[in-house]
Amino acid sequence: MLREVEGYEEIVQLKMKAEHGKMRETEVADTEQLLRLIQSIPSPKAEPFKMWLAKGR
Repeated sequence: MLREVEGYEEIVQLKMKAEHGKMRETEVADTEQLLRLIQSIPSPKAEPFKMWLAKGR
């Protein structure tokens, strides 16, 4: 489902250390990519995140 969202192809996977010390591939995105992803969520609960991310731009 996430891969169908516009802009998802720009999200990359980086290896980051997990709490237990092992390196795990983790999906990362910059602020603009996150804002686009969250804007695609049709829910009033997403609004606070949209506002928070928009302030950081």
